[in-house]
Amino acid sequence: MLDTVSASFVGDLRAAAAAGVPIVCVVSHEERRARALVGEAFRGTRVFEWTATRGWSDDASAREPLAAIERAGRSGEVGVARVMLDLHPWLTDARVVRALRDAAAGKRDIPLVLVMPMAAMPPELDRDCVVLALALPDAQELAAVLDTEMPSSGPRRDALVRAAQGLTLDEARRAFRVACALPDADAALRTVIAEKGGALRRSACLELVDAETTLDDVGGLDVLKGWLRARVVAYAGEAREFGLAEPRGMLVCGVQGCGKSLVSKATARVLSLPLVRLDFAEVFAAVSPEHAIHEATRAVEAVAPAVLWVDEIEKGLGAERGDARHARVFGAFLTWLQERRAAVFVAATANEVDRLPPELARRGRFDEVFFVDLPSLGERAQILAVHLGRRGRDATKYPVVDLVRDLEHWSGAEIEQMVTSALFRAFAAKETLSEAHLRAAARELVPLATLYEEKIQAVREWGQTRARSASADRKTLDLFGD
Repeated sequence: MLDTVSASFVGDLRAAAAAGVPIVCVVSHEERRARALVGEAFRGTRVFEWTATRGWSDDASAREPLAAIERAGRSGEVGVARVMLDLHPWLTDARVVRALRDAAAGKRDIPLVLVMPMAAMPPELDRDCVVLALALPDAQELAAVLDTEMPSSGPRRDALVRAAQGLTLDEARRAFRVACALPDADAALRTVIAEKGGALRRSACLELVDAETTLDDVGGLDVLKGWLRARVVAYAGEAREFGLAEPRGMLVCGVQGCGKSLVSKATARVLSLPLVRLDFAEVFAAVSPEHAIHEATRAVEAVAPAVLWVDEIEKGLGAERGDARHARVFGAFLTWLQERRAAVFVAATANEVDRLPPELARRGRFDEVFFVDLPSLGERAQILAVHLGRRGRDATKYPVVDLVRDLEHWSGAEIEQMVTSALFRAFAAKETLSEAHLRAAARELVPLATLYEEKIQAVREWGQTRARSASADRKTLDLFGD
């Protein structure tokens, strides 16, 4: 039984034949799969294939494109399907185009099928040709491949299938075979995700990021973390049947150094999806920024489902008066945010909230707008414990709450810097990291909120009325922190 994508393609191919379309161009990089589906569409007929190296399977002498098309154009063949593979390099030759037009004028009960990796049909054939793009395999087909290659995938099955979406069958099969040899579930998942890197190399604006950050690496932000965990179920097949759409993303604004980028990177691990970073600096460095953003969004849709991470989005899309290129890029990206159909979760961050265009935060482009404030006492203790643990120290052996009690205006990044500075002190003195080292490091550091008090306060006032808090009520957190 065919999966949904393949059944739809076969139906479209049969419909084109029934309508009397003389030429069908099948666009796909999956030649083997395309050939199998053409055979399924015209089951019961004889299928002959042509390549430039072997000629027709029933006439090896017709290796030149002109001779091959003339052979295919002979009228009178009934119940014969002819498929030409990789003809696109010759479609700039006027004689080849003329031969195809002549073949289209002949009488055939089954169209001439051209299978190629790109839609390169010349304008002369617009009225004689139908272009059918073979979509990449869906979750059902990928699950069947996974069950063959990794019959004991167990509880990680859904995550592996989700990670493989956007791959061809052959790419998925290779990834599953490598993953099968890895005992660690996270390593297996990263192997499958890494296969998507090839599809992104065509765009200099995109980078596949190895998402090693987890929510356990993020101190505080419990509301935001709970919101993210609840979105995982939306990627299950049952969610589609229930009428639930895939999450569209989140815009995380707030004070610098408080975990916006960290939680955005952790999103990919929570959702078991590849993390793709969009660099607007590369977009505007391109000869045609509008073309670059179109290519970038098309590329990330090709590897969907995925998390698209746009760090400091205001620098790429913030207000720039009189810049026509900026306006066109902004318009193109805004339209894509609103109209995208692929399962791309956009995780965007912003520091300078006064530069955010109001259109950006509109519902439909993001599911939620969060504000990340300076951490409360309890959150500061969590952050300190996280950074001590990441450096091989047992946080329970340090009075973390007392250490951060007076660091009211400190960000998470500054607490991390305090730990780093204390480690330097201890290492230079050839001593074990102690409470004294941490307190000494804290006395030397001046937080950003003190240096730029007015600016940070303006950001905090903005967040109180225009976004959802990423943390629980601050007073409550401080109460329990005591």
